[in-house]
Amino acid sequence: MLVVGSSLILASGAAALLTFAFGDVRFFTPAFVIVLLIGALLGLPIYFLIRSRGEANWRTAAATGFFAGAAIPALVMLSGPPDSASIDGVATVMDGSYTWFGWFQNLSLVGLFGGAGSAAGLFFLRFVGRAGVPTVAEEQVAPTKPSWKPAALTVAAIATVGAAVAIPEVTKDRSCHNTLRDGRRSIGQEASFNLMVGTEEWRAVAQEVEAFGREKGWSIISDVRPDESFQWFQISMCQEPGTNILVQGSPEFREVSFGVYQPQAGTSWRVPFVELYTRIWRRWPDRIEFTGDVGQQIEPPRWVPTDQKTGAGKPPAR
Repeated sequence: MLVVGSSLILASGAAALLTFAFGDVRFFTPAFVIVLLIGALLGLPIYFLIRSRGEANWRTAAATGFFAGAAIPALVMLSGPPDSASIDGVATVMDGSYTWFGWFQNLSLVGLFGGAGSAAGLFFLRFVGRAGVPTVAEEQVAPTKPSWKPAALTVAAIATVGAAVAIPEVTKDRSCHNTLRDGRRSIGQEASFNLMVGTEEWRAVAQEVEAFGREKGWSIISDVRPDESFQWFQISMCQEPGTNILVQGSPEFREVSFGVYQPQAGTSWRVPFVELYTRIWRRWPDRIEFTGDVGQQIEPPRWVPTDQKTGAGKPPAR
């Protein structure tokens, strides 16, 4: 069982290496965990079944791996599509049914995961065979001789697990853009406000925010995509020792939220955040809204300059 478990770990690691094709080593750990769980829950029971029947070979290993890898995306696909969906402007679902392009996308995904599963199955059989694990028939003929290979396999499996555990820590963002870099699991906003604009004004908002960040010498990470194919708005601005302003857009609610975080404690966030608020208020004076803990609209907080409170907090023009 130690050899089988070690082989499963190594096979999962080998399959997870395929994520390097995406150019980001951080994908390795989640991919490794997913492949390992699927292999343990689906792959191993089938392996023990075919092994007891003396049919453990490269064909059955590839087929078992493909089934294990493709099972979950196939179930998701068969569970039913949404009412409508598209990719890059091409419809994948219309009136609750997949289009030909939708079927192509789904079957490609099933094939991709199935192919990764087949690779893991073949690696698994290879590792088990290299370790000298006998078949059921061989065990009945003669006892096996001690070998150093199982120990080497176990050491390699431990190293693979160690790599999966170490990668998130080694690649962890330690800049001020990561408000949890000190080890905490959560952090609350010091202050926030919402700008009620749609995607058609996202680029204008981004220009104002980024111009403010450059003028203040803050570090900026910006990803704004107002296109219909994939709508995304996120800008992170920060300055050591840790003050961070996060700006995020929501196309569904036609709003852009501004929040400030201060992991190092203190009130030094007030000056820059009020300056940014003032800049946004001057351009969109009738579009600013403040909300409470449960989403209810509230009056402007005390940090808002008195001469800017008129109009802010009232129902915005949408």
